Amino acid sequence: MNIFKFESPVMQFIGKVADFILLNLLTLVCSLPIITFGAAYTAKYYVSMKIVRGEEGTLFKAYFKAFKDNFKQATIIWIIQLWVLVLLAVDWLWIYNKGFKNVHEIYLLALALLTCFVIFITATIFPFIARFDMTIKEAFKGAAIFSFLYYIKLLLILALEIITIIACIWYASWLPAILLFGTTTAFYFMNLTLIKGFKKLEARIDTESAEEKSEQAEGESENEESKLGDTLVIRPDEHSIKGKFEAEKQTFKELTFKEKLTFIKDYYLLKIILSAAVAFFALWFIYDAFLTKKEMIYSGGLLFCTVSEEGREYLVDDFFDEMATNKRKQQVNLSEDLTMTLVEGQELKTDPSQDQLLFPMIVAGYYDYFLIDAKFIDHYIELDCFKDMTSFADMYGIPEEDRYVYVPEEEGDLSEADLTEKEISAIKLPEEVCEKIGVSSLSGEGVYLALIVNKKPDETDDAFMQHVFGD
Repeated sequence: MNIFKFESPVMQFIGKVADFILLNLLTLVCSLPIITFGAAYTAKYYVSMKIVRGEEGTLFKAYFKAFKDNFKQATIIWIIQLWVLVLLAVDWLWIYNKGFKNVHEIYLLALALLTCFVIFITATIFPFIARFDMTIKEAFKGAAIFSFLYYIKLLLILALEIITIIACIWYASWLPAILLFGTTTAFYFMNLTLIKGFKKLEARIDTESAEEKSEQAEGESENEESKLGDTLVIRPDEHSIKGKFEAEKQTFKELTFKEKLTFIKDYYLLKIILSAAVAFFALWFIYDAFLTKKEMIYSGGLLFCTVSEEGREYLVDDFFDEMATNKRKQQVNLSEDLTMTLVEGQELKTDPSQDQLLFPMIVAGYYDYFLIDAKFIDHYIELDCFKDMTSFADMYGIPEEDRYVYVPEEEGDLSEADLTEKEISAIKLPEEVCEKIGVSSLSGEGVYLALIVNKKPDETDDAFMQHVFGD
């Protein structure tokens, strides 16, 4: 196999991926002062478009040369763009605070289109000045026209960037790998879009230049710059790979095996390591985030309760067998005691820090039911997120004294008639049911079952209750 030869497609691909990663990291570092973002972004595309076109050159040297050459013009353009972006951000912040429903749809649509257009111009104007010599006015004009002509591709690239951000939020632990993979992919497609568009533009420039030269005097210099309009000039290609590639290829053939290893180490080792790391994180993320990710059919939690191994198997595995439609993608869960109890002597106490974490988890939909120690039912029922269990209490013949009705302190003491009209927030499990499902309270005062309000279908709750109370 010759995949490790420097001219092989595999090594060329690895080299480009590694260069793109280095360019992204280099641009991030050079953009930290904020004001230098324009120059850093311009240099990034000056080098990347050369890489995609197959033109050779030293990455760092070419990057900092482009950074220096375009600094003044790119910085002025960036300051203008930054002010526009800040104004748009203020508009969106105003809409957010006012409420989207309170803003006219036409205004929202217009602002959304304007925002996309400004983002497209910001993304394309710096590659324009990286590729062409032009004035600031011409740069804005060229970027605007390009954004209109290629808005669909730019919109897809923007969507890829947004998906990357969303994935980073959903899978925060994988943020570096997702960010690196997502931004590098979007960066590659952006280069393809720019190069394709610029080729058409350059073909037009060459045509106009040829027509102009045919009309000029024969003594006019052959090195005259090509123009778009009055002043747009294509930068001359540098470090052409043609010829040099063949020379290096011939040199590589003449090297000994040891010299070839040294050559690969010096030129490709860093790129191979970076690309292998990216591939590893990408595959690991796909496995962790998708292949092993399962839909949670039903999930419960214990609050000052314990469950036996047999009981856990009954509440998890046996219930899963009844409910699962696709065992490879679904599961049932019962969390360990969520209270992180504080024990002082023989007295059980709740942990305020754990209480603060519990409610956001309930709101996020992590749990469908809780098994709660009767001693602490008053404490946890104040979360006010439990379903009315009246129908289940009637169905399974739960005595009145085992039906828990939550009454806020401000309502005071209620009569029996008033209590019967209130919703039942939890039901106390009979001893035989507790033995069946292997659940016991830490205080020994009994166990309450409470169902949590969420988006799960009622049929799932019905099936669970039947599983708990049925024969």
